[in-house]
Amino acid sequence: MEASHQSGSAETRAPDEGSSGAVRKVDALRADLDGPPLPPVNIGQSLALLRKDRGLTLRAAAAECSVSAATLSRIENGSLSPTYDVISNICAGFGIGIRELLGYGTRSRFSGWRSVTRAGTGRTLETPHYRYTFLCDDTAQNPFMVLRTEILRSSLEDFGPLLAHAGHEQLVVESGTVEVHLEHYAPARLEKGDSLAFDSALGHAVISLSEEPAVVLWICDGLDPA
Repeated sequence: MEASHQSGSAETRAPDEGSSGAVRKVDALRADLDGPPLPPVNIGQSLALLRKDRGLTLRAAAAECSVSAATLSRIENGSLSPTYDVISNICAGFGIGIRELLGYGTRSRFSGWRSVTRAGTGRTLETPHYRYTFLCDDTAQNPFMVLRTEILRSSLEDFGPLLAHAGHEQLVVESGTVEVHLEHYAPARLEKGDSLAFDSALGHAVISLSEEPAVVLWICDGLDPA
């Protein structure tokens, strides 16, 4: 009977501080992951902060980036949404990667990292051609960039000149139908589930052939200037 009583006491004993601490950490992590959506990417704010940290005037930064001072000023004050190739030129001029520019001064750096983006909570950035949602981009250690992307243009004429920059990319169509235009290649029509990879140095454009903007998962590497 004594042994039975001791066993019952062990089963009903309150958890020790170590287990309570672990529970609190799990609850805090769950609350953090289920938090509200992150604000959109403010590329103008990041660019202005980076330029000032480097001690550069608009004219000096423009010379480094092969972009006009007026364009840089309009990006910084939020009156111009830059295309991906302009963003790439700016990164090359400053000698940083695209993710570092977009999250300048906000991302953490540590080993043993992980990142979670809940549906509908990723940071967004809209360019004249695409509306990007960044997935798992809150750590600088992530070696690639993954974006859920709405395709905003429905014709090559509406898109304008093909874009080109350093790196490699892959698309996976999540919904709708897209047409990928690549320099030196015939246009490729992709349906839901189809995928295409290419060298970013080739002029390229992706247009939507659907009534609603098509959505693709866009994976990029080579984020540092070549």
